[in-house]
Amino acid sequence: MTGRFESLIYTDCRQGQGLRGTPGLQFQARSAGADRSAEAVVQRNLLYEPPPRWMRERRPVSEYPVSFAHVYDGLFATASGVYLGRESVGGREGNQLTHAIVTDDPAAYGLVRPAQLFGAPFWTVEPAPDTRCPRLEPGWQPGSFGAAEARAFVHAASDGADLLTALLSTLRPPADEPSRRVLFVAREPAEVLRWVTAATLLLPQREALRIGFKVFTLNPAYAPQRILAVHPDWGGAGATLDNDQGYVVFDLVRHVWSRVVETRAARRWAELFLAEDPLDVVDAVEVAAASGVDGEGSADVALAAVLRRLPPREQVAGLVRWLRKGPPPLVRRYGAGIVDLLVEAAPRWPVDVLRGLDDVSRAATFPHRGATVRLALIDAELREALASGTVHERAAPSTDGWTRADEARALGPISEALRAAEPRRFEALLRLCGRFGLKPPLGGLQPGLERFVLDWADHPDRAYRTEAWACAEGVERLLRRELGQRLAAEPDIAYELGDQWWDVLLREPMRLDEPLDAAVVEAALRHLPPVQQLDLIEQCLRTAVDADRPAALVNRTAAVIWTHRPVDLAEAHLLRRLLPRNAPLDPRIFAELGAVLVGYPPHSEYLEAALVLMAHGLWSPPPEVARAIHGHRALTVALEQLASPRPDIDELTLALRHVPARLVAARVRELCDALAAAPAAAAFAVLVHAPQLTEPCSRKIRGELMGNSNPAHVALAFVLVHIERQSATMAAMVQPGTHADLDRMVRTAVIRCSQKRLDDMTAQVEAVGPMWLARWRTLVRDNRRGLLRRLRPGGRG
Repeated sequence: MTGRFESLIYTDCRQGQGLRGTPGLQFQARSAGADRSAEAVVQRNLLYEPPPRWMRERRPVSEYPVSFAHVYDGLFATASGVYLGRESVGGREGNQLTHAIVTDDPAAYGLVRPAQLFGAPFWTVEPAPDTRCPRLEPGWQPGSFGAAEARAFVHAASDGADLLTALLSTLRPPADEPSRRVLFVAREPAEVLRWVTAATLLLPQREALRIGFKVFTLNPAYAPQRILAVHPDWGGAGATLDNDQGYVVFDLVRHVWSRVVETRAARRWAELFLAEDPLDVVDAVEVAAASGVDGEGSADVALAAVLRRLPPREQVAGLVRWLRKGPPPLVRRYGAGIVDLLVEAAPRWPVDVLRGLDDVSRAATFPHRGATVRLALIDAELREALASGTVHERAAPSTDGWTRADEARALGPISEALRAAEPRRFEALLRLCGRFGLKPPLGGLQPGLERFVLDWADHPDRAYRTEAWACAEGVERLLRRELGQRLAAEPDIAYELGDQWWDVLLREPMRLDEPLDAAVVEAALRHLPPVQQLDLIEQCLRTAVDADRPAALVNRTAAVIWTHRPVDLAEAHLLRRLLPRNAPLDPRIFAELGAVLVGYPPHSEYLEAALVLMAHGLWSPPPEVARAIHGHRALTVALEQLASPRPDIDELTLALRHVPARLVAARVRELCDALAAAPAAAAFAVLVHAPQLTEPCSRKIRGELMGNSNPAHVALAFVLVHIERQSATMAAMVQPGTHADLDRMVRTAVIRCSQKRLDDMTAQVEAVGPMWLARWRTLVRDNRRGLLRRLRPGGRG
């Protein structure tokens, strides 16, 4: 589609013939939309330049060549000129006529390059009938030298491809080369314009519009255009091949040209122009320009889109990126064809390219190509998995166009590979199927499947990620069967087998009447953190409770879980919640809990667990365990009293009668801490009933008195210093050094404390018993007397 242009005619005019009205060279006519700015552009850049030498020689008009010029100077303007000879008034040489067309809209040229307007039928060589000439209306036709003719011309020229490459490299030089102007030396304008046409056809049309040219000019230095041509017989052009004066000279008379830094892109486009349909190449040039890709990547896109030529293997990834990020109108127009082209050559590409193409194919732009691309990707990844074992993470789901036939086509070569694969590759192929959501029928994978299961059973250290497999449940089921058979043949391997396989075979539900599940759960309970242990126990118990014969399975399940570990408090509450009251549980299930309670551990939660089980009727402990539980409960009461601000000595004493000596010995540190925090009377009551605490309590109190003079601590230390009054056995338990330290600390506290503090100490001693108070007062009198004497006036100081 071509558009509208304004027209102007410049020539020698008689009086009243031109726009100025006076005689002489001027604009003779212009169309309605042309203005003075259009006249200025034409007059500065496009007028015919008659050669003075020829005019002096009075050469025939027929020998003068036409001129042709184009410029972008705020407006786009193209002009054709002819020499007319003598002026209309006066008879001097130099008359010429230049017909120009002007527009501010580059789209008016359509896809025509300005050089192609040479010889167009709309050019005039005569003045207009008056000062108004018609516009050039849309639908005009260029000259007859199109892309096909340009290709034939370059083909026919000696070294045509080289000259075209040199010209194109000059118009688009390498980034590190300065831009230079082009100077043709020629006798015929047509020859120059054919080369200009051929070169600008290989440039984007909008870029070509901004490349000005002028054929011919008398003085290139004064012409602004990028491309200039001079006639060898006109003189005035000093530039030659040997002295180019900064121009790139193309001497078409001698068929030689300046040395040029040839660009790879120029050579590529020139060779394509001569080898392919030239119109397709011109289309490709436009696509490359609009592709949004820099450098040679734009040509890769264009050649794939228009000429169905794919780039080399190392550059094809750029084509896939363009399908994802290229300008949407171009991608919609050419993308599907490029996808088809890439798929046809899929075995040539790196697998990453096909992964990218798979991502692209799911876009709405290519609704019918997703399955084709996915099949090509699966084939490529199958080759990669067989070669290296590499498989990527799970792929996005297939597109809506994926059919059962497509799945069968994908599974065919994979199943064949699985049947023949050694174990490591077999596992990679399982991941490959999982990646693409393919489910090969296990029955058709022998002997590879059997080899894999046996190898896996022999090597539990294989770090397989079964969640990434296809058919993982089926394969694990075969593994379970193999391991179950091995366990049945050698029951003694249960512990080792469980440790090796628990993290692989742990599933839901676990039935602990099955030896393999039992071994796995026992191992899991050894390795899992507490929260997950409780979840697993609950799952196993619920499975047992929901079974057809729950009583037997509940007992088996509980035996597996607690035969080698005591029931803790959380587990006891779980049993209470899931089992009915007075459920018939085998008491041997709680043997470990009983052993822990009899062994007097420092943790009270097992006692609480036992009480929960007993309260729900799930356990009747044997006499020895019952006595231990009673002792634990009594000790709990005693500790509660010691922690009370006003302990009940009678209740404390009663509780202590039921605390066995072994339990006291097991919890010495806890009891000493409680004694240090209790009033002296309560602490002393405990020592009377548990004299084995005398020595550790003495050391505890000594440590407390090093940092404070707590009245309760001072009172208890006083009692311990004089404990022989109560019990010679207890007194013998206090080490001599400890006894001496406590005595010194008590005396120091009495001497240094305030009266209020002393009164508090006295109250603590008095609460222990009257027999201690008199001795205390004697100690106070003996140690405070010297202090009072020193404090009197005149006393020692």
